[in-house]
Amino acid sequence: MIIPTDAVGCTALVLDIGGTKLAAAVGDTNGELRRVCFAPTSASDGGVRVLERAIALAQEVLVQEREAGGDVVALGVSTMGLTRTDHVELAPNVPGWSGLSIPATLAEAFTDLVVTVGNDVKAATLAELFWGALVGVEQGIYLNLGTGVAAGLVVGGQLVDGAHGAAGEIGYCLLRGADEPLMAADGAAPAEEALGGRGVESRARSVLGRPMNVAELMDLAPRDERARQLADEIWDGIAALTANLAIICDPEVIVVGGGYVRSGDASLERVTKIVNRATPFPPVVTVGHFRADASLYGALALAQRESFDRVVPRREGYER
Repeated sequence: MIIPTDAVGCTALVLDIGGTKLAAAVGDTNGELRRVCFAPTSASDGGVRVLERAIALAQEVLVQEREAGGDVVALGVSTMGLTRTDHVELAPNVPGWSGLSIPATLAEAFTDLVVTVGNDVKAATLAELFWGALVGVEQGIYLNLGTGVAAGLVVGGQLVDGAHGAAGEIGYCLLRGADEPLMAADGAAPAEEALGGRGVESRARSVLGRPMNVAELMDLAPRDERARQLADEIWDGIAALTANLAIICDPEVIVVGGGYVRSGDASLERVTKIVNRATPFPPVVTVGHFRADASLYGALALAQRESFDRVVPRREGYER
């Protein structure tokens, strides 16, 4: 780990803007968070309002920290999609989000902080690389299961961005081995819409008569045959997607995080079983260290990498 001497003791303001919730906190160079605050995203309000609400949440945390004497020098932001200077790509979950100039808006709101913005899943991957279940892993995958479905790819101990920053966007995969009615060219992500949070809610509404998230579906499954069948279908789809990813990337370990992890680790048994059968060299499948909060810790990892010259720690091999 490389941290300039004058950065030791300094802190970063961190902000995670997700499709379901907003989170802000203050983090230090040891990967610890404090003053963690949450608010609903309320995506239906539109992108402008969501960003305003996120900034207000972060400013509230910043005021509290500075009133307590904290030395905040940077802002790390993890958010959905690929943030460009004047627009956002691959972020369909919040209406109007694609048209926002997020870096400029944040720089104007936090004029005295070094601002870094990155994709939430790639940021979460960095957090697991710095402090979590991917420390020392040379070839690995961070799999995010939540409102969005995506992966962070680790090759040679480093996060892979891809030619356009879109490496690991598995939500755009085709699940049926054929053309889908709507695909990336139409602004659609077939796998995410079938297996992600909003897709699950929609399918539950159709099958069970009311929307519910994965945790609620898993709770209902033991008592309701239709819920059990739907849950099995969703987890089989996730398992097949994971197995295909493992076949392509040949990782040592797959770390699973995101909101679905809250529903219990038992659901990963189905994923592990199919991965073990389908993959020539099965990887370890394990739950992420940060579980559903990985993107918030990822915002801290982004800030440290850009502002404190933080590098990925290395060790010999992966301890199975």
